[in-house]
Amino acid sequence: MSDKLAKVKIALQLKTDEYDDLLEIYLEDATDALKLLLSINEDLPQSLEHIVRAVAVKKFNRLKNEGMASYSQDGESITFNSNDFDDFKDEIEHYRQDNNVLNQGMWVNPYEV
Repeated sequence: MSDKLAKVKIALQLKTDEYDDLLEIYLEDATDALKLLLSINEDLPQSLEHIVRAVAVKKFNRLKNEGMASYSQDGESITFNSNDFDDFKDEIEHYRQDNNVLNQGMWVNPYEV
C-alpha cells in the first residue's frame, strides 16, 4: 500500500481494503490533473501532495453522487464544486509563479519571421 493511499484511508477512517483500487484511481487521476494544471511532467513536489490527497477524499465522499450541483430535501442542502481544485487555486497559482510557469499564449505572425 502506498503512503498516499494509507493517508487517504486514515482521513476517511477506512479499515479494510474494500475501496483501495478505487482510491488508487482517484489518487492517480488527481495527480495527473494537478500536473496538467501546473504544466509539469515530472513528479509532483512533496509540498503539493496534500492537494492530491484532499481531491481524492472529496471524490470518494461524493461516490454515487458525482456531478451533483445541488440537492435539497427537508431543509438539508448539498452542493458540490464544479472543480475539485478550486479550494487550492491560490497554492497552485503561487507554485506556477514561483516556478516561472506562465499561463499565457503567444501568437507569432508567420509572415514576419
